[in-house]
Amino acid sequence: MKKRYIITIAVLVIIGGLLLFRGPAPLESSGPVLPEVGLKVLESGLNKEETVIWRHLDEGSGFFPLSFFRSLEDVHTGRPFIEVFPKFGFIPDPANKLGLPVGLSAGRLKEAPTKSLLVGVSCSACHTGQYNYKGAGLLIDGAPNMLRFRALLDDMNASVAATLESPKKLLRLTYNIAKWEHDFEKEGELMEMDPDTLAFFETLTKSGKDADSDEVAGHLEAAMHAGYHSNKTDELIKYAETFSRSLSKVGDKKGVEYAHSILQAFHSDLDFIQRRFKRLKILNKAFSNATVSGPGRSDSFDAIWDLLVSPDNISSLDAPVSIPHLFDYATYHWGHWDGNSSTVLERDFAQAIALGADLNPETGVCSVIPENVIALETVARSFQSPSWPEDVLGKIDQDKAKAGEPLYQQHCAPCHSSENVVPLEEIGTDPTREQNFANLKKGGKGYWEILQAVGSKIVAVSMKQHQIPHEDVVRIERDKNPSWKITGGYHTRTLNGIWASAPYLHNGSVPTIWDLLQPVEKRPADFLVGRELDPKKLGIDANNQPSDGNWRFDVTERGNGNQGHEHGTALSDDQKWSLVEYLKTL
Repeated sequence: MKKRYIITIAVLVIIGGLLLFRGPAPLESSGPVLPEVGLKVLESGLNKEETVIWRHLDEGSGFFPLSFFRSLEDVHTGRPFIEVFPKFGFIPDPANKLGLPVGLSAGRLKEAPTKSLLVGVSCSACHTGQYNYKGAGLLIDGAPNMLRFRALLDDMNASVAATLESPKKLLRLTYNIAKWEHDFEKEGELMEMDPDTLAFFETLTKSGKDADSDEVAGHLEAAMHAGYHSNKTDELIKYAETFSRSLSKVGDKKGVEYAHSILQAFHSDLDFIQRRFKRLKILNKAFSNATVSGPGRSDSFDAIWDLLVSPDNISSLDAPVSIPHLFDYATYHWGHWDGNSSTVLERDFAQAIALGADLNPETGVCSVIPENVIALETVARSFQSPSWPEDVLGKIDQDKAKAGEPLYQQHCAPCHSSENVVPLEEIGTDPTREQNFANLKKGGKGYWEILQAVGSKIVAVSMKQHQIPHEDVVRIERDKNPSWKITGGYHTRTLNGIWASAPYLHNGSVPTIWDLLQPVEKRPADFLVGRELDPKKLGIDANNQPSDGNWRFDVTERGNGNQGHEHGTALSDDQKWSLVEYLKTL
């Protein structure tokens, strides 16, 4: 059996030593959107090679071609979309030769509809985080990221819609894709054109073109616009005939051939582009929220339900949870906030499919790359909790920390010294996330049963197709019998690195540890969410976040409750400050 594999740019950089990429000049813009802080990378257990793999290795969730992201104009800024990823929380990576931020990968899949580089979302989009304090930035692999995935989908969907409704924008998109594919990709075949046709196409997209070129461009715009929306070859033929009459009037017989070639290239890839745009709409709808997620949160389980189990009856998401950190990942046995799964492979495959990987539900064949998933899981087991950076966040008061240690042992360690599931009636935190998972059913089967059946089938088919040795599967899974279950509560782990995972509780409803140590009625009912830290209270700064990146959390929305977890709330203020100081040392 021929093995499906992907050439991943990050890996090529490691193996090849130095790999330079050249392509056409990007669309005109005022420059990329970059954060206003210098980043200090904190040590969290990965070596140099593992870091490159973690930040850019592709899971097989390639959704749109790289040339598409370089060519699509953001509806709000007019910039190439590849330049605006940071406004959705993606962290720029100056070392990436393709201009991709941390968490986006690019690769070629041999059996994909196109040989062009496809861009997908990988683990580090969510699990490499950045926190800021007074102009200094901290980059931490394994920490949660303030990603705004729903905002990304909204903006992409709006940008695509604006392009499809504008003949001029659609023409520019087509040209820029063809130009990038020709000049950079070499192996790419999307909107494939010969150099002479491409040169002719370029004259039609330039500003200040002559009247004849302007007329030709107008016909071409109309042809593409009508052809896309009708998807009928006869529409393109009709406009091609109009081209012929128009061009013959100006004596440009060669131009007729070029125009026909442009339309032919456009139509040959029409089905691929339309299917991708349709999938984008489905993803956007699946991640639509009754409760808005905001930065650093997602309702992935409801989205997976909508995409894998019930695509014809998409539900409204109302239980977004915080992206968890992965510090000490090698010690985890059960995953997710409710500890509902001991299978990393089924979880990873479901997540990749939810983020854009192709799946044939009848056969179980998908585009997820098991070799790369196993590699990412292996790297993740190297994560350790980062040390408190005193040069950025200030020195730890060692006397207070010493006084806080016995308070930690009394009030925190009983639940947080190892993995535990604390029942809802005991922990008292917002129940929506756990109840949604427990109550979703279809055909008389619970969500966990459906995930078990569907997930195991997809993983088994993929392992067989890619000829993955059984011992590799056994090594990477955490249980001899990987499974899903309803737990009736929320899962606890150690608090190592807890300072680098704010805000707190499973739904991110409490901004700081100090606030978590207060009775519920004294916790903030609303607060700003962003990357700016509050080192004293140990969490995010609830009142001061950059105006272009903050979002206000409202605890009155469904799934956002900040009740429960009233441990240590009866301590004196001095004791609470000592406990906060001790937690900085973990």
